[in-house]
Amino acid sequence: MATNLKDMTQNAPRAIEIEFAQLAALVENQLNDAITALERRDIAIAERVIRGDAKIDALDRAIDEKVLAALKAGPMPDRALRQAVSYMKLGGELERVGDLAKNVSKRTIVVSRERPAQSLLAGVVRMGRASLRQLSDILSALQAANLNAAKAVWRGDTDLDELYNSLYRDLMSAMMADPTLVPTGSHLLFIVKNFERIGDHATNIAEAVHFVETGSLFAESRPKVEETPTIASKPQVG
Repeated sequence: MATNLKDMTQNAPRAIEIEFAQLAALVENQLNDAITALERRDIAIAERVIRGDAKIDALDRAIDEKVLAALKAGPMPDRALRQAVSYMKLGGELERVGDLAKNVSKRTIVVSRERPAQSLLAGVVRMGRASLRQLSDILSALQAANLNAAKAVWRGDTDLDELYNSLYRDLMSAMMADPTLVPTGSHLLFIVKNFERIGDHATNIAEAVHFVETGSLFAESRPKVEETPTIASKPQVG
């Protein structure tokens, strides 16, 4: 029996939700694997993350297609409409997180061959785990439609920014003190910036959760710390 237009309209958000859940799980696993590869200096895991990015791209495109089909099928209740439209944005946010995990893995391959000092690597891995917690927390908030949890992630982005600034200063100071660390340190700087950007995507998802559930944006401005960290210059020897 053919599915009628009403059934298509009512079932579309659920079908998109299932596809999105698959995308979210994959991106979360990719980021976790990228961090593990960095921590262990495991080139094989890093290469697996790079290969897996194509599946993320395919799922993101599939979500866009399903949303467009749902919109063409007919009117939906307000919340279902907001949810369907938001999934296009959410899919894009997760696709970019997947890109960042891939970029971390690409640099991990280089860093692993250069074998950086463990003291430098440990802080970067710690920030990676913090970004993963932000992503995991907001995906849980999205699944549970938990506005309080979403707002906690939104506000918590400042903690990740502060950690990024601290690591930036540490890495720059280490490279200034020992120029042989510059090749590895440069890659680690890019990696910590990728983790900081993952936090930004988590806050974007938090804003989408609030919009889906309330139909409005957060009333307050997003908290943000200074984005250009500074380091103390080395004293001049006269």
